[in-house]
Amino acid sequence: MPVSRTESTPDRLPEPTRAELLAAALEQQRVGRGSNRWIVHVLGVHTDSRHIWVQVAPGADGAHSIVLRLSAWATAHHALATLGSLPRPTRGCPPVVPVMCPM
Repeated sequence: MPVSRTESTPDRLPEPTRAELLAAALEQQRVGRGSNRWIVHVLGVHTDSRHIWVQVAPGADGAHSIVLRLSAWATAHHALATLGSLPRPTRGCPPVVPVMCPM
């Protein structure tokens, strides 16, 4: 009886996108100082042809969030420095904060 042999190749996972890597680098990082210190929780990441948009909040529930608009050359370090320079997010509509974007 003939034996059928199929070679198995391991399933390759797709490489993470720049947006996914950026989100992972921001998640659970501490920003701010003193009473303004908080831990970043990434709520969502979206991209368009020019920017990466990252919504973050000081709590996993998503209350009091900020939307970061990152340029193509902005890094997680730039985003964390920007977040550290802002007051802790408060109530209301989330502000959009440019990171390394021309005004």
